[in-house]
Amino acid sequence: MELVPGWPQLNGNANNGGLMNVLVLDDDEDLSYALRDILERHDFRVDCSKSPKEALQMVKEKPYDLVLLDYVMPENDGVWFMSNAKLPRSTKVLLMTGCLERRLINTMFDLGACGYLIKPFDEEELVRNLKFYLPGHISG
Repeated sequence: MELVPGWPQLNGNANNGGLMNVLVLDDDEDLSYALRDILERHDFRVDCSKSPKEALQMVKEKPYDLVLLDYVMPENDGVWFMSNAKLPRSTKVLLMTGCLERRLINTMFDLGACGYLIKPFDEEELVRNLKFYLPGHISG
């Protein structure tokens, strides 16, 4: 069953023929690959990284429309990434976490995150959040 027909083909990064660039940063490779598969089915261009240091280099080399960001990772965490990434204001960041500490969520908002997904989440919840946080980029 297709949740959002025709989703999203307009207003993405011009360098990708209108498709949006998404970076998934999570040390859980199974989750990263599942998210990549879901997003690619919906016509996003997706890069995955399990290392905040590697992802930091990736955002310097390529513009991303969206970053799906895990908080807890072995060497550096999501706060470290957000503190060092210097993302443009146009890049939306959604925190993905099972950690529901108000202090952490407020810190991530202060660093530029626009929202969060509570792990575990499903495809429908992901799509609903992307439609909300990327208005004009999502049809349906």
